[in-house]
Amino acid sequence: MFVGVDVFVNVSSTEGTPVSIMEAVSCGIPVLATAVGGNVEIVQERNGYLLSENPTPDEIADALLIVCDNREEILKKRKGSRAVWQERYNETTNFEAFAQALVEIRKR
Repeated sequence: MFVGVDVFVNVSSTEGTPVSIMEAVSCGIPVLATAVGGNVEIVQERNGYLLSENPTPDEIADALLIVCDNREEILKKRKGSRAVWQERYNETTNFEAFAQALVEIRKR
């Protein structure tokens, strides 16, 4: 698990499903992101913090202070980030499930 980064921050006003956030969680990095687009599908309470859709600089700063001031919580969110990646975005797992679905479709 990569431990050189405390939090990945994405404050986009619009998003699809950001690969950058998937890459961050694959490294066990907690995420601080705006509640837009696919961010809300990836960022959960167990692996990060969702900001409002249009956060103020104070909202962003307050969230960063929470990260900096709560080492135990951020360590839990590191584990949560890796777990979210493993459950939803691991390419090996996803490929195997996709291939199995194709086999089942072919059997019909």
